[in-house]
Amino acid sequence: MPVHALSERAARAALAAHFSPGELATDLGQDTAAEVWSRRVRLDGSGNLAHYRPQEELAQAQLS
Repeated sequence: MPVHALSERAARAALAAHFSPGELATDLGQDTAAEVWSRRVRLDGSGNLAHYRPQEELAQAQLS
């Protein structure tokens, strides 16, 4: 599985951490969160999104 391929839950967490709802409304109206995240990672010239690990944050939140 590619690094940027996430579950819907993890993709939603990743998108929420990096983008405002207004920035995502149109995309999420047409595609799943996982698809939107994957596309945003591919288009990110800085490479920052590809290094983000929402699964780890979700796992920590579940432990709390």
